[in-house]
Amino acid sequence: HVFKAINSCHHFFKLFQTTAGRRQIMNNNDRNRSLSDFDNAPVTTLFNQNTIAHVRDCSTATLERDRWAGGGIPYLKINRAVKYRKQDVLTWLDQHQTQNSTSEKQV
Repeated sequence: HVFKAINSCHHFFKLFQTTAGRRQIMNNNDRNRSLSDFDNAPVTTLFNQNTIAHVRDCSTATLERDRWAGGGIPYLKINRAVKYRKQDVLTWLDQHQTQNSTSEKQV
């Protein structure tokens, strides 16, 4: 019985790895599509938080926290939908350039 349980767990783990691998590939495809859509869009285009999370390489929860705390990317609220203008995202990204180390000064 113990061997059967171990074998069953091993099968489940392999299935989980395969599913997780597929999910990761799908996430990468979604991210690549979002980045391509963002790059090719006019600066006046509005995007949802999923696309902007891909552009910023962060989670949607991070964007939600930034909206709550203030200081994040400017956004529009249209009815109940949150939208980000491409120009606002590009401006915010320019103002928040990455650092190579924690010892660098922020501009």
